[in-house]
Amino acid sequence: RKLEMQKTNNREYRRNFEIDIERFPAVVFESDDWGTCSTIKQEEDLPAYYEAMQTKSVPVSTLETSQLLDRLFQVLRSNLGVDGVPAVFTAFTNMGNPDFAAIEQSGFSKYFDIPLGKGFPSGWKDTGCVGKTLEGLREGVWSPEYHSLLHHNSPKLWLERLRGKGAASEKARALFRLGCFSQYEHLPEYTGYDLRGQYAMIDTGFSRFEQLFGYTPNAAVTSDAYPETEILWAVRGVKTVCLKNFKKKGAVVVYHTKPWNNQDPYARIGDFDPMAGVVYLIRNASFGPVDGSDENSDYAEECFQDILRNFRDEKEPAVVQTHRANYTVFSAEHANRRLDMLKSLLSKLSAKGVHYLTTGELGDLYRQGWSIRNVGGKQLLRKWSACDCTFTEGIEAGTGKTTNIHEKTLGNFWVRS
Repeated sequence: RKLEMQKTNNREYRRNFEIDIERFPAVVFESDDWGTCSTIKQEEDLPAYYEAMQTKSVPVSTLETSQLLDRLFQVLRSNLGVDGVPAVFTAFTNMGNPDFAAIEQSGFSKYFDIPLGKGFPSGWKDTGCVGKTLEGLREGVWSPEYHSLLHHNSPKLWLERLRGKGAASEKARALFRLGCFSQYEHLPEYTGYDLRGQYAMIDTGFSRFEQLFGYTPNAAVTSDAYPETEILWAVRGVKTVCLKNFKKKGAVVVYHTKPWNNQDPYARIGDFDPMAGVVYLIRNASFGPVDGSDENSDYAEECFQDILRNFRDEKEPAVVQTHRANYTVFSAEHANRRLDMLKSLLSKLSAKGVHYLTTGELGDLYRQGWSIRNVGGKQLLRKWSACDCTFTEGIEAGTGKTTNIHEKTLGNFWVRS
């Protein structure tokens, strides 16, 4: 299979470092879709939204609030890994939303947007969620990474649809009037753009990310990526490309409905592409029904068992897929249930003695054998392979023991910059 993969892609992956999962049982939560105003802004718009969509069987996730984030952060900070470090979400974030008024004024001929951190479209309530996100980043329970400029929507295709005729265009305009841009179908973000156009979009999104969060994204993910997109991400600074494939109970799920999607069913978690200089990660567990279905199931236990299976059978870290739609719902009952489920899952994991990592940490461990992350104003060094790093002394996380760090030293340490 490895040889077939290399021949098919004309690319040869290699393994830089491995992770001893028995010594370091690692769990990463990758959560998509934060910051996007893609569906409806208020619960009162639900009937009109369902009428425009001509169905009620679609997920509805609205913009996160500072209150919701605060509750989510409380759940994360209350559950510690075996090293004493709290649980953390890698939050894949969208860096822009449409300026509906300006687009309409142009006769749907030109795309305008509002950068994340510079406000939101008219009618969307700004509760201070961006400021709360920055608080979570500083505390170490929230780790933003790059998702998109316009989430699952090509500006060119969307504008063409808004100007067009027929049922799809009528639906697009009805949703537009509600302040929605999601069509609940993929209009892949980079479709219609050549390499220069793609790079301009990526550079704009990355520049906004750097200005808002203070660093270049380590990781990026989207199911809209073409092969060229990954190269442009790498040129712009990305070191970790996520969701190279998705495994369910050890079997790779192939998305035949997404022919543009640059997934590779043969890639393994931690594969390194020396040409692009990126590590590929996969997702191998899921938490929570995005569409609100299966509300009576114990998906915390289901996810926990999938994580244990990855440790036991695959001998690999667990990378858990979860989406904003699991948490930002209008129903307080559903929101409370989902947070309770997350508490249950994290409680099981903490009792098991796992390490909670960010995507960037896991990618760096596979690439160079060690990682460094700011947690609450302190620098956390994870050194899980025999390798050289830039630190010679640290305080062991969990025990407080001062330790000399050399090539063969393994563990988790608080270090000075």
